[in-house]
Amino acid sequence: MQSGSWRSWLLHPLLLVLWLGSFLLAAALEHTPHASLWFPPAAVTFAGLYCVGWRAAPAIFLACVLGTYLTEASNQDDVRLGVFASSSLVFALIHTGAYALPAMLLRRLAPSTPTGLTLRAVSQFLLLGALGALLAAVLGVLGLNQTQLLDAPDMFELASAWWIGDYAALVTLAPVLALVIRWAGANGDVQRFPAFEWGQWRLRKSGAGKLALLFVVTLAILVGYQELSNSRALLVMLVLPVVLQLWVVHTENLASAQLGMLGFSLLTVGAAAAVDVGDDALILQFAAISLAANSYLSLAVPALYAANQRLREQVSHDGLTGALSRAFFEDRAGLELASGFREGGLSSIIMLDVDGLKELNDTHGHAGGDIALRELVQRCKLCLRSGDFIGRLSGDEFAIFLPATDKAKAGEIVQAIREQLQASPVASLGRMVSASFGIATAGGTPLSLSQLLQAADQAMYAEKRAHRQAS
Repeated sequence: MQSGSWRSWLLHPLLLVLWLGSFLLAAALEHTPHASLWFPPAAVTFAGLYCVGWRAAPAIFLACVLGTYLTEASNQDDVRLGVFASSSLVFALIHTGAYALPAMLLRRLAPSTPTGLTLRAVSQFLLLGALGALLAAVLGVLGLNQTQLLDAPDMFELASAWWIGDYAALVTLAPVLALVIRWAGANGDVQRFPAFEWGQWRLRKSGAGKLALLFVVTLAILVGYQELSNSRALLVMLVLPVVLQLWVVHTENLASAQLGMLGFSLLTVGAAAAVDVGDDALILQFAAISLAANSYLSLAVPALYAANQRLREQVSHDGLTGALSRAFFEDRAGLELASGFREGGLSSIIMLDVDGLKELNDTHGHAGGDIALRELVQRCKLCLRSGDFIGRLSGDEFAIFLPATDKAKAGEIVQAIREQLQASPVASLGRMVSASFGIATAGGTPLSLSQLLQAADQAMYAEKRAHRQAS
């Protein structure tokens, strides 16, 4: 039997065990009747339905039935079979359906080949997770109240506590549980959760130290809360671990960030299990949700930076040659020219274009002309200094701006470019690429960029005429 096959068989028992085990944990964490500080089964259901689809529903449905039996058995000396039968069916349908709607929608929205954690993926997960928890809480309270499994004098208050407990566990645990489910499914027919991955596992010393500080600060606040007669002001200080977690997120890898979320949540849950937190449970839940949500949003920032960088590249650079676009070149050259005038220095511009581009296009096609243009820009860049830059003004016409450069130095750069062009033929064309150049320099008399470009353009065409006459 292949590895993927036996793991697929393992998937359903795993979901059942995860759900029931986390249900028993949630029962131990009840801070008011029928309301848990943390309800991990919500995370199991959401992750299972997202990763596996409807194939996860039977295991979750059965887990809901067994969980209802455990609830009825713990509240009554004798199990009321009628109440159990109706309640288990209602709860299983509501719980599975409430999380199936957002999980399946998120599954549909997720890209088939996610490349990184994006703000879009994070926002969809956080919002759809909140929707699923809200549906499960409201419909669950209404349904189970009708079946007499629970008696809720204030259904709004119970639904609110139910919702926040489900959501606190979902945002913290669903991505991690998705990794476990993917492992059980051998990754083959299990959909990847929206780019929430551990990445390459390595916990550097710096990461371990930051996580240790995060956990020590959290533990100190929780111990102080207990020792000072449940001082709510101390719980408000849980904002400090949130800030420390952001430090971990921005300086360490994804695995470290996930460990920070898990560790913080386990510490707050453990505190609630050890101490009667009462109404202060909401503060602990809000802190856990805030830490997880801020972590995911911060993890998506690099993808946003990368997208912005790609957009800047597309706007500022010519896609074919890699030279600056005309608009970007003129903006930057205008600023450099004005700065040179203010400082009393010289600025030069070199105009150049490819010789015989029409012939190249006729003999090698437009692809050959494109190769010549790219080769020209690449060899020009080899001769430019750090402050120099080249832009594409039109089809085969380019300009190089040389700040703080007189005409003699500009001539040396032109000569260096000529030598680069003559050093070797372009292999794919089987010939050299040559160009004509024109230089214009701005000195004491202020010139506009357009005037400088025109002067360089005239010099370039004068060189072209001289070449034609010589030939």
